[in-house]
Amino acid sequence: MKKLVTMVLSLAMVLSLAACGGSGGSDAAASGDAAAPASGDTATTGDSGVVLEFQQWFDNEMEAGYLQSVCDAFTEETGISIELLSNPYADTKTQIEASAAAGTMADVVALDGGWIYDYATHGHLANLDELYVSIGFDDGEVSTKTAINGVTYAQPLVNFPSLMAVNLDLLEAAGVEGLPETWTEMMEACQAVTDPTNNIYGFGMNMSTDNATCMEFFAAFLWNSGGSILTDDGKPNLAGNELLVDTTEFFKSLFDNNVVVPGMYSMTDADKVQEFVNGRIAFMPDSVAHLTNIKEQAPDMNMTYINMPHEDSYSGDSYYRVNNWAVGVSANSEHQEEAAKFIAYLLGSDVNADLCVKAGGFPVNSAAQPAYTDDSEAFKAIQEIYNGGTGKAEFYSLPTAEALMTELDNDLVMYIDGDYSSAEEMLEHTQSVFDAAYEGDPNATGGAEANVDADSGTTSEAA
Repeated sequence: MKKLVTMVLSLAMVLSLAACGGSGGSDAAASGDAAAPASGDTATTGDSGVVLEFQQWFDNEMEAGYLQSVCDAFTEETGISIELLSNPYADTKTQIEASAAAGTMADVVALDGGWIYDYATHGHLANLDELYVSIGFDDGEVSTKTAINGVTYAQPLVNFPSLMAVNLDLLEAAGVEGLPETWTEMMEACQAVTDPTNNIYGFGMNMSTDNATCMEFFAAFLWNSGGSILTDDGKPNLAGNELLVDTTEFFKSLFDNNVVVPGMYSMTDADKVQEFVNGRIAFMPDSVAHLTNIKEQAPDMNMTYINMPHEDSYSGDSYYRVNNWAVGVSANSEHQEEAAKFIAYLLGSDVNADLCVKAGGFPVNSAAQPAYTDDSEAFKAIQEIYNGGTGKAEFYSLPTAEALMTELDNDLVMYIDGDYSSAEEMLEHTQSVFDAAYEGDPNATGGAEANVDADSGTTSEAA
């Protein structure tokens, strides 16, 4: 019997999450029985007279023409046409923000976890629970939903764990045997690898506040040590959190021991990946959505993935950061039921399986059986960690999530630079900022539960 683990989250989700994008897709081929036809460049025109706009960044993260082929298959089946509005992640985020303010959002929009609360509470997203009932969609096989105050506003399509990419070539050259599981083992490996004269360092990750969701990588060291940034009732738990203090001190020790790549404070997600593919970083926290990009840019690199190393004495369950590609229906759409039918189509077992293969992620339809053809050791490692652990995404549950992650990022940099006398002092300040955000948001009361299947790694959220 599959084991269920319950994570208690609060209800608020605001402003931005990156890392769900940034993929080059998967190099795995589609399964033979997938519903989507061969990729094409021209959209199919439906006979219903209904045209849905679908604004997203997904099209840019998969092979050219694939998403259009899925849309064309839907059109052939329903007569409803889909107009893809495809741009990179950052541009999509900006365009959706502008269209939400103007009341002109596309019928179907891609959503990052941190945006959902803001758009939902400001009336920009339609109630998917009601739409599913209206169109007669049975969502019994859907393992993941995102609800605010008991209402589903966003529907994840593909799950992506975020793990630690490892350049095995650098470890071998430095004489490092085995992969680190604990903080001490990671520090020893980083010290062995680091060679400043050849511009090689043990650890590198993005810390730019342009996208402060990098703090989820920092928190993943805590999560995989059995810790949490939240209390049982979903409130901030930073000040006085001994394990978080230890995590913060460990992170600072990476800088103190000079094993981090120079310029990490201003490094973006793209910068980090570029350093890794150029062979300058041994350990890089990253979304597995980047695997294909890494393999394309560094085809000869011997690499794998590990979960974030944990506190030395921890021996409990495995936890990892997880994110997803999600979609919602615009409240201003004149064709909400048709938009919901399109989402239901993407959730069909065959279509969802094929979509996940192309995206390099994992399905939210519990009956989907993706036919992955990537037999690399790196992808096998990803599957093993994903299937054997539990995903966490605690920052998504915070009011003004982006602002709070930015505050944590700034405070962490100040602590590393000596502007705080201790991790305890730093976390007391960060806690005060988090508390103020909760006091200013009447909906930040906690209470949403995410049931996490430890065998499949999928999450099902319900308020």
